[in-house]
Formats: sequence, structure tokens, C-alpha cells
Amino acid sequence: MEITLAINKENVMREVAVTTAYTGGKMDGDENALHRISTVDEDEAHLDRFWEECRSDLCQELIGLVTFEGMADDVYSLRLEVSKSFDEALLPSMKLSLMSYFVQGIAAKWYVYTNKSEAGEYADKARLLLDDIHRKAVYKKKPTRPTYDD
Repeated sequence: MEITLAINKENVMREVAVTTAYTGGKMDGDENALHRISTVDEDEAHLDRFWEECRSDLCQELIGLVTFEGMADDVYSLRLEVSKSFDEALLPSMKLSLMSYFVQGIAAKWYVYTNKSEAGEYADKARLLLDDIHRKAVYKKKPTRPTYDD
């Protein structure tokens, strides 16, 4: 069975901007934190590279399951070949985890430049989200015994 997960890159980048601005704004005792940590339009080339690195890491994690991975009109699509026993109820949470993975992963890479003290925490969270997607993709529902009407 094949499933598709799709997210909008622009929405991811908007969430990265919100996350980095919020982090910078909440740094106590560092009056330059907001300016240093938050992303701006001039950072787009770096953020695009981090986006591509996250795509690569995602495909590496899901190797053997990926049947298609690509962009079309700012929408990222990932098709996976999963078991016939895959639980389709997991699809919404997988999409949410995919979105969060990209936000956390890009922020972690950005924080290596701007917020080293929190970069590791964001990278760890991205890794957990990546593992969550993988575990859900390979999960199989328990079979149910058929019932028959007499």
C-alpha cells in the first residue's frame, strides 16, 4: 500500500521564523539575542540548504520505504510503500510529525550558527520526530478475526 505525506515549504519556513524569533525574544540577559537568533530574508540561502539537508536525512531514515520524494509548487511530497496492515489513522499525526521535523531540524542547523547552547536540544527533538515517522510507517495493525452473520 502506498501513502503520501505532503507539507508546504513556505509554512515550514514561516514556523522556523516564528520559532527563532520567539527563542531570541525570550533570552534573558542577552539584549542582542533577538537580532542574532531570529531569521531574516537575507538568511534564505542558508535556510534552503538546511531544508535540503533535512530532506536528505529524511530519505536516509526511511530508505527502503520511499517510492517518491520531491517538490512541486512549494509543496513537498513524500510517498512511502507501507504494509497492507498499515493503520491509516496514523496519517494525520505522521503529517504533523513531518512538519515538526522540518521546523526542528532547520532550527537546529540554524542554531549551530546563532544559538549554540540550544542547538543540540533542537537536533535531538528533530531526531525523535524522524524516528516517530519511521516507527509509524512500519507499524502494522493487529489483524481482526472476521465475524460472519448466520
